Amino acid sequence: MIFLNLRSLLKPLLLWFIVIVILCEVLLHYKLKDLPYKFLNHTTGLIHKLGQYSKKEVIPKNYLAIVGDSNVYGFGPWLYDNSWSMGQPSFATHHLLHSALAQDVVSFGYPGYGSFGSSIHMVGELRTLQRSWMWSKIEDPQEILFVFYEGNDLINNLHEIQQRGLDLNASIDLHYTNKLKEIFTKAANKLSEETSWTDHIASWNLFSGLTKNYWKKFFPENKKYFDRDLDTSEKGMSSLNKIQNSASNLAIINGKEKELGYSEGPALLLSDKEINLSLKITEQSLSYLKSNFTKSKISVVYLPSSLSIYRFADCEISPAPLDIWGNKRNGLFKPSEAKEKNRLIRKNLSKMTSNLGFAFIDCTEYLQQQSNSHLLHGPRDPIHLNRQGYESFAHAIYSYLNSKS
Repeated sequence: MIFLNLRSLLKPLLLWFIVIVILCEVLLHYKLKDLPYKFLNHTTGLIHKLGQYSKKEVIPKNYLAIVGDSNVYGFGPWLYDNSWSMGQPSFATHHLLHSALAQDVVSFGYPGYGSFGSSIHMVGELRTLQRSWMWSKIEDPQEILFVFYEGNDLINNLHEIQQRGLDLNASIDLHYTNKLKEIFTKAANKLSEETSWTDHIASWNLFSGLTKNYWKKFFPENKKYFDRDLDTSEKGMSSLNKIQNSASNLAIINGKEKELGYSEGPALLLSDKEINLSLKITEQSLSYLKSNFTKSKISVVYLPSSLSIYRFADCEISPAPLDIWGNKRNGLFKPSEAKEKNRLIRKNLSKMTSNLGFAFIDCTEYLQQQSNSHLLHGPRDPIHLNRQGYESFAHAIYSYLNSKS
């Protein structure tokens, strides 16, 4: 008897569940960009892009796309302090540019990726959205800002290409360039194949993200890893700071010494050959964007690392250690070595972008000026920009765009 009663209740319960899901989906379809960041924080992929509130509507129009790594996503103390906000706080460059330009801005930021991964994922996500059976057609961006971060884009490029079987010791010639192009094509096809129909469903994306993240919060599989997660990065960074030499990375800000701690530099731990190879990967990444967005204006934005912009006391500087080819690299350098390496990378990237017909927005000098009187990184999470840092970075970009309009 009890079984029959439960069975009779199952049909209406299932029906109401379907009705509620459909209603949620319809509501999110039109109100996705009105979600508080506390909820948007749990979305991923296509839905996260559509849910960004740095635009007027869910589907952006005549928009500017900003592409890059965690610096484009907005990682840093400003984000961590707002991770659970029930409002829609600004914490990253796309919010600031949206406000300054009065234009829709969409952030395609992919933490942990270099130029290669960022370009592949940006094109893949946008093309998937354009083929979507659920969402109105999204146009190509009116303008693309591709952010090159000198702190780890080069090493991330090498890791991403090595994982795909490319010999990093071979000569950089025409055969090598063609091989790189093949890798881009294969990576793009694989990303397209991995896209699921559920990626288009806002309610599924939101509620599955909420479930997964709260499950990890209360039942973490690896407590040590979890403590380094987004909203607890201060704990992770404090342990990483211990590996730094106490007499290194002493910046002079407002005439006072300030220990930066765990900092990234301009590829100080990479050889010239490794840098040239990674820059070649960046060039192919930009060419890939150009071939996919023939009508979009593309500019390359140069974001320097912390060891390139501060003035330092009479000390050596110590960049974050690297794991490369199975070996850990670290070392101490003179501040002048970071300035020189920064200058060479900027010169090469400027030449590259000019050859491709792109504008080059170099934020180095402006951030150097700001760092004389302001701390632009940390102190919580010292490898990412803080609020002052993001505001300075956005101002440098806006000033350039405004001068060309």
